[in-house]
Amino acid sequence: MKLSKQLKISNYIGFGLGDFAFNLFFQGATLFLLFFYTDILGIEAAIAGSIFLVATVWDAISDPLMGYLAGRFHSRWGRYRPFLLIAAIPLGLSYLFLFYDPGLSGSSLIIWVAGLQILFRTFFTMGNIPYSSLSSEMTIDSYERSRLAAYRMFLGYAGALSVSYFTGALMGRMGWTATNNGYFYVGMVFSVVAAMLFAITFWTTFELPNAAQSKKITFSNIGRMLRQNSPFLRLCAFVLFGMAGVVMFYQSLTYYFKYNLNRESALGTGMLYLFLTLMITLPLWLWLNGKVGKRNTLLMGCFLTVLASFTFFINPLIPRLEWVFLHMALIGSGIGCMGFSFWAMLPDTVEYGEWKSGVRREAVLFGLGLFFLKMGLGIGSFILGLVLQWLGYVPNSAQTMMTIDGIHSVTTLVMGFAAMAIILLMVRYPLTTELHGKIVDELANSDVQQSLSRFR
Repeated sequence: MKLSKQLKISNYIGFGLGDFAFNLFFQGATLFLLFFYTDILGIEAAIAGSIFLVATVWDAISDPLMGYLAGRFHSRWGRYRPFLLIAAIPLGLSYLFLFYDPGLSGSSLIIWVAGLQILFRTFFTMGNIPYSSLSSEMTIDSYERSRLAAYRMFLGYAGALSVSYFTGALMGRMGWTATNNGYFYVGMVFSVVAAMLFAITFWTTFELPNAAQSKKITFSNIGRMLRQNSPFLRLCAFVLFGMAGVVMFYQSLTYYFKYNLNRESALGTGMLYLFLTLMITLPLWLWLNGKVGKRNTLLMGCFLTVLASFTFFINPLIPRLEWVFLHMALIGSGIGCMGFSFWAMLPDTVEYGEWKSGVRREAVLFGLGLFFLKMGLGIGSFILGLVLQWLGYVPNSAQTMMTIDGIHSVTTLVMGFAAMAIILLMVRYPLTTELHGKIVDELANSDVQQSLSRFR
């Protein structure tokens, strides 16, 4: 049985700073890595996208395995918090070399970049799955988890904003260039900052005692818990579609600004507007969460994204940057709602699974959730690479009208289609705040009865 503990503002901020640190790496890879492969290393677009998909196959093994191992780990500091310190340095080093030009070509280059991406994802998994599991271990209150998710998303996207803006700013200030390992040098700065933030998160978070963790859990029991956990399965499909759309949108923006708008240097400003709007509107989504529930808040954010996306596609004033920035900001607000909703909903499926099956393994659920998130990243990058290849994209050259029109369509429409898929998936999502409260009460009463029976 979990013991209640009042969360302090330092707990919320400390927890959120962990996602700031992780997003220094995750968003850097999401925003710039495909572009780095195609325009800096000279890898064909379809092959570059395939590298992301290959790395996702490894995630299918490492993410659930890490969730299982983290749930069985024990230390004086808890099961999950120590991994923040264990993973910090190797994660930073592997990120650096993601953006290092080794001077190779052909199959040697492909093996190099694929191996580095697998290594990076392994260390990211080692830290991020235990970190994400903390949100279900710091409190059992559904609304408090929503607040944790809001702080996480706000500070996480502050990290993403830092990557999107300061990557170019640091290169310009220091005289680094993308063609001469500029991303590598920026990564050194981000890695040092992330290591310090991981230490802060470690010291400002905690894990509630949980009687369920002492039970012996088998793989068959875990499988039964997953099969009976329909809300979790819906969330996995939601984050798969959502992340595929997000990564295609983010990565296509780099090409859109460079080739469609001929304003490559303006991308940083556009991303600044996107992430600032995302952060500013997060309190609105948290407020709506308390008023209308998590599912309805998500649906509102998706409808906003659909509207912003399709008007982006047809807006005749689009060559003007202010209109591009406006649509990016509106879509960014919708993306923020989706991210907040996923991380607010996911912890509640831990109790739902325990209620249905008697099995509690939060790290396994978070591990699988993160796998589907990264699977969306891999699939989105793979599809974008194939689309660019089909459109006849040639790096660092004047593009044909077919290519220009295709990049415009992908950039403007992809998030709208992703949001429509999420609406269809989540409109009948069964795990409401009221049902979760009932589940928590029933589990608590069951734990009390089991404790009393030991003394009879």
